[in-house]
Amino acid sequence: MGMEQPVVPPFDLGTGALHPDPYIMETGKVDLGVYCSDERFEAEKEIFGRVWLNVAETSEIPKPGDWITREVVVRSTSIILVRGKGDQIRAFHNVCSHRGMKLAWDAKGRGGKFSCPYHAWTFDSVGNLLNIPDEGCFKHVDKTESGLTPIRCDTWEGLIFVNLDAQGTQSLGDYLGPLKKRLSKLPFGSYPYTARVGSLIDANWKLAIEAQCEAYHVRALHSRTVSKMLSSTDNPFVHPLDVEYLGAHRMNSVPRNPDFQLSSERLVQAFSFMNAAQMTVADTGAQDKPEQTFAGHPDINRTGSNLWGNDQYILYPHFIFHVSMGGWWLHRFWPLAPNKCYWEAVYHFERPMSLRSQMAVQYSLALNRDTLMEDNLALVQQQQVLLSGAKQASSSASRKRCAGISPRSPRRQSTTCVRWLSPRNNVSLKTPINLWC
Repeated sequence: MGMEQPVVPPFDLGTGALHPDPYIMETGKVDLGVYCSDERFEAEKEIFGRVWLNVAETSEIPKPGDWITREVVVRSTSIILVRGKGDQIRAFHNVCSHRGMKLAWDAKGRGGKFSCPYHAWTFDSVGNLLNIPDEGCFKHVDKTESGLTPIRCDTWEGLIFVNLDAQGTQSLGDYLGPLKKRLSKLPFGSYPYTARVGSLIDANWKLAIEAQCEAYHVRALHSRTVSKMLSSTDNPFVHPLDVEYLGAHRMNSVPRNPDFQLSSERLVQAFSFMNAAQMTVADTGAQDKPEQTFAGHPDINRTGSNLWGNDQYILYPHFIFHVSMGGWWLHRFWPLAPNKCYWEAVYHFERPMSLRSQMAVQYSLALNRDTLMEDNLALVQQQQVLLSGAKQASSSASRKRCAGISPRSPRRQSTTCVRWLSPRNNVSLKTPINLWC
């Protein structure tokens, strides 16, 4: 079973129309520097400072005065996200205006005020400087000009995004493009039960996100976990039911195996799946179903296939979320170094209303954890051998024969092989087209 490779259209990141490098699109080959080069990594750091990044969910700060902190290590930036008056969510650099001390050291809190642990300068949820101890010694300080430094912040469908480019002009809506209207009014809030996992991975961040963007590896790497649930006789390599490019982003419609059978030899799995949260009826007769589900939404499973498993949305550059019949989940991938990244995932389920459904949720989490650990362990092995340069061809002739390797010099390739070219102001944003492979 195969499908025609869609053409990647140009898109706009706020600097004009960007076009994929034609060489990469024609050959499908990239240089090892994409995953190993310090120079390449520095260029990618620039991207994370200019585009919209998903950092949290609005449900994490539900009440006025609630706040959380987030670290964008690749930009040496710490962020405070706070819900203030009028229910508005704002973002600020987590830096005191006095001596540049990190203002909030905890991961979360409430109260809407921030007192610096160094000298106790205090700020409110709008960023205003409220109090300076021994203020008489600071007559030169204008409190109205000494508040917290704001960060561009906006929300969409319960997701919080920030843009670290203070001079940027592109709105979140323009950045989302077709997605903004495509996925409006999805019932994300119908799945309030959450679980979080995360891991440091000794591998390039693009290797990590690529592992989640394709299912070609499922049959081999996940043979002990989810392969039989996804790989079928008619679709052994789990080709997507549909692929759609949406501006800078992409949608994959992921199939399931209609012939998957629960095994009597795996009793815990059988019990959990037979009593899956979205199917269980508690002893009291109460159903574990939300008032609204993703099923039937016009923008979900647009092919109408009865083989549908979930829709995967890949938002440039580092964010993925899936929606399925029984819930939704997200991934964020944060680059730390050319050979190191941090991966985090958040799973959203229906609220369990019975012991059986609680067990189903816990089993699902364990299964997902084991599957993702298979990915992560493989990525570490991949990164280690990529660094050897064994698959970076050494001669012109061999480069042309080496599948997956571009016939350009390693140094030049690391900065130019996967470059999006903009006609305006001669701006070039170097970004991995293979991110979407």
